[in-house]
Amino acid sequence: MRRLRSLALVAAAAACMLPWASRAQDEAWPSRPVTLIVSSGPGAGVDTFARLLAERLQPRLGQSVIVENRPGASGMIAARQAARSAPDGYTLFLMPNTLVIAPYVLAQNAATVNVMKELAPVVMPVSTMMVMAVNGKFADRHGIRTVDDFIAVAKKEPGFPYSGGDNGSPMNVMGEQFRKESGLALTHIPYGGVAKMVTALLGGQVNMGWMPTSGNTQYFRDGLLRALATSSPRRSAQMPDVPAMAELGYRDVQATAWFGILAPLGTPAPVIARLNQNINAVLKEPATRARLDQLGYEPEGGPPEALTRQMHEDDDRYRRLTADLKIRAN
Repeated sequence: MRRLRSLALVAAAAACMLPWASRAQDEAWPSRPVTLIVSSGPGAGVDTFARLLAERLQPRLGQSVIVENRPGASGMIAARQAARSAPDGYTLFLMPNTLVIAPYVLAQNAATVNVMKELAPVVMPVSTMMVMAVNGKFADRHGIRTVDDFIAVAKKEPGFPYSGGDNGSPMNVMGEQFRKESGLALTHIPYGGVAKMVTALLGGQVNMGWMPTSGNTQYFRDGLLRALATSSPRRSAQMPDVPAMAELGYRDVQATAWFGILAPLGTPAPVIARLNQNINAVLKEPATRARLDQLGYEPEGGPPEALTRQMHEDDDRYRRLTADLKIRAN
């Protein structure tokens, strides 16, 4: 009887210690470098932002933040690695919102990760508006300065080619919605991502495209590309002279590209809270905001719940749009 009582006391003491042990583990985090997985190759716009965030986050965490590029399979390689990593706060994933759309545009065997169910939201750090752009030389040759100018030119060439990066991307969805509302006979030319599409647009292989401003603002400043409209709900401070599609009467041709920081499901809540707090602090730094403006990003931030809401809004919207416009991936 005495032995049973002793065992019970030991068990009770151990149970009381569990919260303290968990708290001590959380307080010790991070005790080694943190990996930030990116679904693009080095040098892409999102990679530039990832390295900026890693650089500014390191002094706040007291540990290195290592950017690991895992491109391929429409972002699924990176998502799969993140989802299968240990939920200990040492692996993060910088996710483009294209992966929220993936289940509706990829083949069933290709959409191997459901980011809505297999990853834990931390914060939405940045967004970037999308722009309807034309090749600068093509615009000069045809006198294109407005969306109406472009429509007049495109009507003369049924099947006029345009690109929105990959099939099934938010830019492709906006392009198809514009095609539907304008009544133009446009043909989407898919490229293997935004970088390849922008290269084709600069080279005149395709003369109109939908693209994010992030990483591409210099092309507009230099006149190599001409922005005709943005997909933002209203004019942007980054491009105050460029009208929003909504003000031109295309109210459904609007969307924002955004990125989320997510962690493996099961990552301790105190760790997610600390990450959220520190990333929000980085986004408020004047030097960070100035650099983001140069890169074409809008700082966002907020609690994890804000990212969760945005993911659900995109999930609902793009499920409807991709079905209505009959969009599938490559």
